[in-house]
Amino acid sequence: MARVLVRWLRACGDVGVRMAIPAGGGLHGFRESSHMRGVGARGESARGAAGPAPIDGGADFRYGRCSRPVPGRTWVPHFPILRDLVIVLAVSLTVVFALRRAGVPTIAALLLSGVVLGPGSLGLVREHESIEVVAEIGVAMLLFGIGLKLSLRELARLRSLILGAGGMQVGLTVLAGVVAASAFGYPTGQAVFFGCLLALSSTAIVLKMFENRGETDAPHGRLGLSVLVFQDLAVVPMMLLLPVLGRTEGLTWGRAGASLAWSFAMVAAIVVCARFLFPRMLEQVVRARSRELFVLATLLTVLGTAWLGSLAGLSLALGAFLAGIVVADSEYAQQVLAEIVPLRDAFGSLFFVSVGMLLDPAIWLHEPLATLGLGAAVLVGKALIVTATALAFGFGMRAAVLSGLALAQIGEFSFILAGAGTSHGLIGGELMQRFLAVSVLTMLLTPFLGMLSPRLAARTGSAPWLRRLLAVRPSRAGSGADEAAAALRDHVVVVGHGLNGHNVVRVLRERGIPYVVLELNPHTVREARERGEPALYGDAASPDVLAHAGIARARVLVVAIADPSATRQIVAVARSAAPHLKILVRTRYVSEVDALYRLGADEVVPEEFETSLELAGAAMATFGVPGRAIERDKVRIRQERYASLAAGGHAAPAAAPLGALLTAADLEELELGEACVAAGRTLRDLDLRGRSGATVVAVARGGELTGNPPPEHVLQSGDVLWVWGQPEQTKAARELLRVTEG
Repeated sequence: MARVLVRWLRACGDVGVRMAIPAGGGLHGFRESSHMRGVGARGESARGAAGPAPIDGGADFRYGRCSRPVPGRTWVPHFPILRDLVIVLAVSLTVVFALRRAGVPTIAALLLSGVVLGPGSLGLVREHESIEVVAEIGVAMLLFGIGLKLSLRELARLRSLILGAGGMQVGLTVLAGVVAASAFGYPTGQAVFFGCLLALSSTAIVLKMFENRGETDAPHGRLGLSVLVFQDLAVVPMMLLLPVLGRTEGLTWGRAGASLAWSFAMVAAIVVCARFLFPRMLEQVVRARSRELFVLATLLTVLGTAWLGSLAGLSLALGAFLAGIVVADSEYAQQVLAEIVPLRDAFGSLFFVSVGMLLDPAIWLHEPLATLGLGAAVLVGKALIVTATALAFGFGMRAAVLSGLALAQIGEFSFILAGAGTSHGLIGGELMQRFLAVSVLTMLLTPFLGMLSPRLAARTGSAPWLRRLLAVRPSRAGSGADEAAAALRDHVVVVGHGLNGHNVVRVLRERGIPYVVLELNPHTVREARERGEPALYGDAASPDVLAHAGIARARVLVVAIADPSATRQIVAVARSAAPHLKILVRTRYVSEVDALYRLGADEVVPEEFETSLELAGAAMATFGVPGRAIERDKVRIRQERYASLAAGGHAAPAAAPLGALLTAADLEELELGEACVAAGRTLRDLDLRGRSGATVVAVARGGELTGNPPPEHVLQSGDVLWVWGQPEQTKAARELLRVTEG
């Protein structure tokens, strides 16, 4: 069979074949090649042979070249992309492991791995294009996963920030780039092009950083996301402007309008497919009860939408991001996210490595001062522009500084724009290498800026001149919220008016407990004031804002925001301002608990463990464990600050016997009916303990509670008996009273 196949391949001389046939005639390996190196139109080799060499004993056809095999050795197929992937993974693993132990952020370590692997350093990777394709898929998966955590409703809520703040940031940055480039003598078209390159930030790095630190829902996280979405959408018109900027091709309004219309049509197609076709497809896949089918359907969605986005002139990543946002409204969103997480992390890491491979580190060595100076100018300039934009849209100084530092780098889409600009004469050669050096440097420094940003934001916000400038004052004379805050005593200060803060406020309002809300979202504050709630705008990490909310006169502070670093700062400032204050904190992550207690929090509620407690309680209730025993276990675990859950262990051995006793016991509330024969009898006459084993520990009558009633206590109709005992004993007491009822 193998020899028949070989004869057929000989006849098809225009197909490049790579295979090995041992002496026994077995076929060990076969693969078509697209390289076609050395093969003529009729299968002749580059050496001038009329055709493939005769096969006797074994032959090696390598891309059309025939050579004699080495005696006693079997040829093994060679895959360059596999070799390069192994090298990339091995070097990245080594570098990231070493640098992580030194405290270097993972993203920075991956970028450095790429610098080490790149052609300007060790040059270990040969198939650069293949690695870049894999990296593009990784970015698409990364942004698809981030989009899954949002939704169309969320984007609609952020539309004013996307269009307003995003447009302002891009416009100001392009303008700054034009001014700077013109000062160095570049023509207007090239100056505008440089401004476009500077305007874009790294969506992959920034959103990954926000996600790792749990800041996606924080004020600066929402602002950063809004600006990044606008930047990604702005890439399309920027690409359309390149022919005009380079004066290589005329661009009519009709052609520009047609291109934009096509882009919007493809975006609409992505939304429609993800909104209507995807749920129906997954519904059929789920019915098949095959996890493999579900994974394949998920991959089809990610890669298919990315491809549709590329057809529209969008980036692969933006197409996948839009699909993730739409799919987020589906009931399958969480399972889809769970399926792509391993692939997202693996392929996304390759993206950061591929960015590092673009750089020739020689330019860092030959022009260190120029590279560092340009990098510092980019970081400072973009940070100031984003900070000013945030302040203009009502964000506090802390959130503005955090968002400014997060978006200060040059983004990966700038590389795509720069690559397209080379064909129009806008950039190239040494200028391109300098741009890459500065861009990768800013990306490399971003994770370190992220680590330092909370301290920088705190110091900036506490600067005396800024505190005087930004100190919260009543927005209008006679403002109801400000007057109410000034008059409050012994009240609750609620920081954050999201879902958790709103629920806390609702309970306080129903109970008539005085409160005041601090919120950084001006729209939320305005809506709350319209409902008559005492809501103030301001950053609770500022001592002046807390003082304006009456923190010194308050009894309780409830911190219900999603920003971990802001939460820590608020707790520290509040404890310093009001030592008597009871501070209750909500946190998303268990790792924050000990730090918050050290800063002065009285109670910390971690969402992860509270969810675990509720699930465990529901499971125990299913097995008949009394409700009060479940609540006692929850109280004990909270008093231990979740130590037993965090350690994965058990409660202390000394508490085990008491715990077992309490778990086995139950406290039942039994009301005596009108016809109950126990009415008019004493507890001794009733002998409930002797007949059921349960003990009456209290009797409630007319709002008065008698604890540990004596045997001579006379029962009456309407009395409520609190009966304690094991489940079967309290059940017997309940049945006994039911039997004795007339």
